[in-house]
Amino acid sequence: MKALKNTLSLAAAVSTGVAMAAMAPEALAHKTSTSAKKTTATHHSSSYSSTAATLRADDARLRALEDEVSVLRNELSATKAAHAEVETKQQQLETQVAEEAAKENAKNNLVFFRGGFASLTSNRNNELLTSNATLSQFSGVPSNNGNGNGWYVGAGMDFRATDDLWGATDLIALDGELMFEYQNYGEGYNGYATAQISSLVGAPVKVRNQVTMLTIAASPKLKFNLMDGNFRPWIIPAGFAINVVSPPSSGVTVLNPGLMLGTGMEYRLWQDIWLGTDFRYQFTGGDLNYKVNYGGTTLLQNTPTQGLTAGGYIGIGF
Repeated sequence: MKALKNTLSLAAAVSTGVAMAAMAPEALAHKTSTSAKKTTATHHSSSYSSTAATLRADDARLRALEDEVSVLRNELSATKAAHAEVETKQQQLETQVAEEAAKENAKNNLVFFRGGFASLTSNRNNELLTSNATLSQFSGVPSNNGNGNGWYVGAGMDFRATDDLWGATDLIALDGELMFEYQNYGEGYNGYATAQISSLVGAPVKVRNQVTMLTIAASPKLKFNLMDGNFRPWIIPAGFAINVVSPPSSGVTVLNPGLMLGTGMEYRLWQDIWLGTDFRYQFTGGDLNYKVNYGGTTLLQNTPTQGLTAGGYIGIGF
């Protein structure tokens, strides 16, 4: 009986050992799996932390790059603005230099040749050496003279004093004009002189003469630059003139001063060739004021030199 109990106890012990041996691999496997999961979780947590730190560092670098790009853009904009300003100033300087060169190369002086109609305020009748109706009555030979109308030819020069009226305005230039003209008022003869000379020579002689006048004048001339300087109206506010008459006056005087006023315009026809028109009037005050009255009759009158001219001219710049 006692032996049976010992045998059963031994069998129970063996069975218990076998059962525990069978259960040991499963428990070991479960323990290993749990440990692996814990390791993987720890690894993933560490990886996430590293990635977040990397992203934060990348964001910081990106913001730094953006700041650098913004600074570079601002510097580029400032450089472009400065470059544009330099180009603008350079263009202005080039334009100014070109304008100055054009002014230096411009042919602003002018030589011109004139011609047209001339008229005295009155004709040269009743003078000693021209027609004289009163004296002609004693000779029976009629006198004849023109009506104070005639023609003129002349020439002159404009010398540029300032292109812009000494900096006041580019629209007005000032020239100094030196001009001379020859005026012809037709042929006349004196009946009295004809009779006297004819009686002296014993043959009929007709005393003829050309009634003429030479004018020399110096004047300031204001020119207005229009149409890019191709059209220039002008005025002479006051000029000084000397007149030389022929035949001489009744007092045998030939010179008489005058005040000249004028206006006109000129247009550039081609390059330095100009076409123009002008009108001038000359005041000479008392004229050549030699006068003789006899018995309430004027035997000899003043010699008129006051009058006007109107015509055209052609000019050449130099």
